[in-house]
Amino acid sequence: MDSPLPTRRAALLMAATAATGAGRTSLLEQVDLFRQGDAGVHTYRIPALVETRRGTLIAVADARHESASDMPARISLVMRRSRDRGKTWSAVSLIRRVSAGGVGDPSLLLDRRTGRVWCFHSYGPPGIGFGTAQPGALTGPTTFQFHAMHSDDDGATWSQPADLTPQVKDPAWQAMFATSGTHFQTSRGRFLVPLVTRDAAGVVSSRNAYSDDGGVTWKAGAFIGRDTDESKAVELADGTILQNMRLRDSKTRAVARSTDGGITFGPAAPDAALIDPVCNAGIARYRRGARDLLVFTNAASTKRENLTVKLSSDGGRSWTAGRALHRGPAAYSTVIPLRDGAIGVLYERGERISIERITFARLRIEWAESP
Repeated sequence: MDSPLPTRRAALLMAATAATGAGRTSLLEQVDLFRQGDAGVHTYRIPALVETRRGTLIAVADARHESASDMPARISLVMRRSRDRGKTWSAVSLIRRVSAGGVGDPSLLLDRRTGRVWCFHSYGPPGIGFGTAQPGALTGPTTFQFHAMHSDDDGATWSQPADLTPQVKDPAWQAMFATSGTHFQTSRGRFLVPLVTRDAAGVVSSRNAYSDDGGVTWKAGAFIGRDTDESKAVELADGTILQNMRLRDSKTRAVARSTDGGITFGPAAPDAALIDPVCNAGIARYRRGARDLLVFTNAASTKRENLTVKLSSDGGRSWTAGRALHRGPAAYSTVIPLRDGAIGVLYERGERISIERITFARLRIEWAESP
């Protein structure tokens, strides 16, 4: 009797082990880009990832020189690049370091129209972080600041940093910073950069900074939801902006939807399907052939562990059970669709603690679709 046809899972496993010499690549490949202690840096944290129009991958992270702490610790921004789809990477290079204070929490955005890559980040003057900043001044020595640099040559060189804080910050707010990771340009050309703000009463919430002129001028959108924190936005097929947010003192993500391009939102509500340990996460839209999916990555647990990839085929109203990239300690992540149809994930992981290294994972959608 003929052998039964292989199941879908068996077929995927066979594809995963096919020889690269036969023109097939693994369904999942991973490589560590930054490790604790490398180059004398105490800890590398906060992954940001983008692919340029020419196909260069750019990975940026915090180099936390003396401890793993957030600002006002001494922190610089470092980068690695790949021109071969993540197989090999350049040496670590410094893209911003300040003589006093620190810079960190990088996020990257590609302008599809020009090819320019933006690197948004925070600058903390000496002694100033999100928890110690003061209201009043739009910028200055007591203000936690929102800065941006850009590159027109795939990250080879970067512009001088610009301080965007005066355009975006309400003087009454105690503090503000841009969420780290990867951000995007809407189908109409708007740049959306999710912010975390602490208002005059100390209430922490999410909202978006946005630019409709290619990053020349910026405005801040409306408050999304009380106790929402680091967030990511994604545009759905009908133009709706879905905001997926870290929710303080909760064990799930929160979501809200906008019909005006990410400026104002309907009510924010917990998503019981997305368990979360109060941590930054990644979300992106994947379109290839007949597939139009959302891809979500986070530490899918009540503590920082089990970095998992989940998919949604209905605009984030339901999610697959997910598949783990790393079951051990894990924390921040960001995810992007790649030009060749694969998916790139840059995330924090370790064996004892979640921030021992930052790893790049390249996976095929079939890997995430299999149980």
